[in-house]
Amino acid sequence: MRAKRRISARLGDILQRMLGPVETGSRQRLRVKAQRCRPAPLQPRYGLMMLPQRMRLMLERNAKRNLPLIYALIGVPFLLYIFIVIVPLCISIFYSLLKWDGIGPQSFVGFKNFATMLKDRNFWLSTTNTLIISLYCVLGQVGVALVISFLMTNRRLKLKEFHRTVIFFPVVLAPVVIGFVWKFVYDQNFGLLNTLLRALGLQSWIRLWLDDTSIILTTISIPVMWQYIGLYLVILMGAISAVPTEIYECAEIDGANWYQRSMKITLPMIWDTLKIAIILCASGTMKIYDHIYIMTNGGPGRSSSVLALYCFKTTFDNSNFGYGATISVMLLVFSLLISWVIQLLMGSYGRKNA
Repeated sequence: MRAKRRISARLGDILQRMLGPVETGSRQRLRVKAQRCRPAPLQPRYGLMMLPQRMRLMLERNAKRNLPLIYALIGVPFLLYIFIVIVPLCISIFYSLLKWDGIGPQSFVGFKNFATMLKDRNFWLSTTNTLIISLYCVLGQVGVALVISFLMTNRRLKLKEFHRTVIFFPVVLAPVVIGFVWKFVYDQNFGLLNTLLRALGLQSWIRLWLDDTSIILTTISIPVMWQYIGLYLVILMGAISAVPTEIYECAEIDGANWYQRSMKITLPMIWDTLKIAIILCASGTMKIYDHIYIMTNGGPGRSSSVLALYCFKTTFDNSNFGYGATISVMLLVFSLLISWVIQLLMGSYGRKNA
């Protein structure tokens, strides 16, 4: 009898460990009632799961029916990208390995054009000028647009939409038009700038703005900066508008002034957008051509020559299509390299201050 009791007691202990404590009838009824009254846990819903079931089923049915149309909408832009970007790039790389005047027979020279380019002083002068103008434009376009966007967050500023429209207006003008306008502004005898300096009695400030090699890069950079400030202002203002206003209100209640709100809240919140704007500005300025072609055509001498202009003159004025293709390939390499360096530097700084 004792052995049977021990065995039954051990079996009871094992069952209690497996099934948990045995509940009485009243406790069990209360637990079941509580479970019934307890609301079901909310399940995360993403994408189509956020829609009602009937609408979701209808969309899934239509998606299966319109599968060829979906493939076409995806495939057509992809094919356009291949034919508009990839194919011309491959053709440029192919021509960079040739010696061709555009009319006669082509001869394969391998990497001889690249070796010639490394010894070409005009190429490196154009590269240096392009990098300097790109630096000016990053500071003058994105930097000025960033300051103006900070000022736009100030509640005391009136007519914000008017100011934004006026600043954006030069963006819609063609670069050729901007070049002609500023060429007349810089004119030695009848230009607006020298006329204004004479009227103010500042004759010592009068310059040959487009003929002085010591200031020519700064002179031709100003029209480019002036034209595209509005573009980056719109980009940055769009990012600032996505920042919750509650954050600014809390900071203002805590006593933060406009400068502190701009540097401690706005700048970190739009850091990724600022990085993209700088990359767009730097890479876009690397192919600058129209303004300089109209204002100076690379002069005086080659003091304002840039890579795109040098590539154009080498290809069409000198009829050296192979070497011109080599310059265009290196222009692409420099643009990608600059974009990678900017992304690396700003990404590491952003992670450090996150």
